[in-house]
Amino acid sequence: SEYFAKGAWEQYKLPYTILRPFNCVGIGERRALRDSDIMSGNVKLALSHVVPDLVLKVLKGQDPLHILGEGNQVRHYTYGGDLAHGIRLAMESPKAINEDFNLSTSASTTVLELAECIWRKIHTDGRPFRHVSDAPFEHDVQLRVPDVRKAREVLGFEAPTSLDQMLDEVIPWIRDELQAGSL
Repeated sequence: SEYFAKGAWEQYKLPYTILRPFNCVGIGERRALRDSDIMSGNVKLALSHVVPDLVLKVLKGQDPLHILGEGNQVRHYTYGGDLAHGIRLAMESPKAINEDFNLSTSASTTVLELAECIWRKIHTDGRPFRHVSDAPFEHDVQLRVPDVRKAREVLGFEAPTSLDQMLDEVIPWIRDELQAGSL
């Protein structure tokens, strides 16, 4: 689709701005709609993103925690509110016309680090973190690290919300949704 946007500029002078958000985290995701169920240990994957899925599995008592793959996949978990701010900056900046930007935090986190952080926030009693590796998704990207310099230099975009802050918002929301029967 990026090539089509650039092609529309070259052929029709239709301006574009390309934004690539990385691993959006926030509240509001509901049960994923799939043609088939995907299991991870004894829990059906109900959510399509790793953060809410891991939170749900820990809240449901999965121990050891099942992780897809070895957990060494590197991601940049970025707060949805920060991404919304980056989108607004791009929409309002004339410097963004006919440019592309990666919108993301600069902090790298492995899936295993994420899982342990979620575990510790939910199990405040000091219960030891245990995990097992399930078969990964086919063609799962192991290293997804964006270059955020252009967004910072051109748009003044920074994603200031830490993973801890995101989890402090997401975990109670998922707990409430689970108790209400929405998940």
